[in-house]
Amino acid sequence: MKVGPTIAAIDRLDEFLAAKDYPKALRAIEIELHKNPENLNLRLRQADILELAGDREGAIFVLHEIAERQAVDGFYARAIAIYKKILRLDPEQDVHSQLAQLIEDDRKSKTEDHRRRKAGAALSEQAPENTQDLKELAASSLFASFRREALIEVLSSTEVRSYDAGDIIVTEGEPGSSLFLIVSGMVKVFTKTEDGANLLLAELGLGDFFGEVSLLTGRPRTATITAHTDVTAIELERTSFDAIVRNHPEVRTTLEDFYKRRAEKTVEAVIQRLRDRQEPENGAPQAS
Repeated sequence: MKVGPTIAAIDRLDEFLAAKDYPKALRAIEIELHKNPENLNLRLRQADILELAGDREGAIFVLHEIAERQAVDGFYARAIAIYKKILRLDPEQDVHSQLAQLIEDDRKSKTEDHRRRKAGAALSEQAPENTQDLKELAASSLFASFRREALIEVLSSTEVRSYDAGDIIVTEGEPGSSLFLIVSGMVKVFTKTEDGANLLLAELGLGDFFGEVSLLTGRPRTATITAHTDVTAIELERTSFDAIVRNHPEVRTTLEDFYKRRAEKTVEAVIQRLRDRQEPENGAPQAS
């Protein structure tokens, strides 16, 4: 008798979940994690299934492990999003202080390590090869720039937002009041042309920011941002930002410096380059 190919347990995961057979679903995840223990998506799925199965403590334990590993590896944005999941499951946990301490310890460790090494040679050996990881590490470095007390307030004031593909996140011309850091997914950036058409300017993904200028200046949004895929982003609203700045004025300076270092990659810079290309040949500037 001819025997068909064996179906891996992980390939039946959706089937197990649809039947609410959580023990089998968890076993399928465990088998795959044994093969690839560093798979972030599998660990997150494991936590989600534990929550569905009613094992809240188990889910929190897994999430803590994931968040700590991401923070130690320098992926603070991912850690923030995961700690917010923990806070949803247990609002009494002091996750912001925990994360601030991890970031501070990681920063000190990197500083001491850098002092012991010669001009970046060893650091380059440790740097991830994945360009996306490099971009997220660069974005996460913003949080390491704050002093611990200010960092706790910043972390406490952020919210994790989820958007479905096709959702409009911000609209050009509307009042701007928050900054976003993309944790997962892709967004598209559009601006209106003189004839009213939507012009695609860029696509942004993991590790990209948008909304810094609106947060810092209160100016209207300079572009429309839509979710190209399902998107998770960290949002810091201006009211919270202003309250933090009253207690920690250096937070504004830190964010402004960070923005200036990224100036060539911002949405506003892309729009300005577009307008420069569209200027009449005689050099007369167009009306804005």
